[in-house]
Amino acid sequence: MTDILVDTNILVYCFDRKIDLERVLDDFLQQGFSLLTLKKCMDELLAIKRKDVESFFSSYKINIMDFNVGKNTDDTIIDFCRRNGCVVFTEDRNLIARTKGLGVKTISFRGKTLKFNP
Repeated sequence: MTDILVDTNILVYCFDRKIDLERVLDDFLQQGFSLLTLKKCMDELLAIKRKDVESFFSSYKINIMDFNVGKNTDDTIIDFCRRNGCVVFTEDRNLIARTKGLGVKTISFRGKTLKFNP
């Protein structure tokens, strides 16, 4: 089973485009996975006043991990994924670039499909 840490920008992207997050990942991975995000990502969503956050999380059973190393959100995501072997699902090009060489895999959208970033 693969743990997928969903970044804030993917959550907003899925909200706005009404994308079925589980279906897209299921089609791409073709194996079992669990969805999670960090409390820091949830706090970012609440800060931008997204009213649909709670229903989105409950409909996809996204686990919210309370993991905070006192750093910014991207540093915390990288640290969490390195410690737990998670894959980051993000559109943040800077975050993707920072994960290279750290043993953290990332997934991002390529049009209407997904891709692994080396």
